[in-house]
Amino acid sequence: MTPTEKMIEAQRQRSAVYKEADDFYNQQNAYAVEISNLRKQVGLTQKQLAERIGVPQSTIARWESGDSNITMKNMEKIARAVHKKLVVTFK
Repeated sequence: MTPTEKMIEAQRQRSAVYKEADDFYNQQNAYAVEISNLRKQVGLTQKQLAERIGVPQSTIARWESGDSNITMKNMEKIARAVHKKLVVTFK
């Protein structure tokens, strides 16, 4: 574990508010990575995906960077645009 990871873990242990925020941003990052990987897997540019779902390319860029909270409705649009099925699970 790196010193930064140790510091983050210590802060998570001390503060429930920090842990909740960290969990949220980790989930946003996971969505971002999934969207980017899916888009690349099907061979689309951000602009092409944006055109298929009717949003600006900058919106795709924000979703892929984790800088914007994506809705389930938009996740479904992405899935349909690349002929995939969106599956949500609870753990």
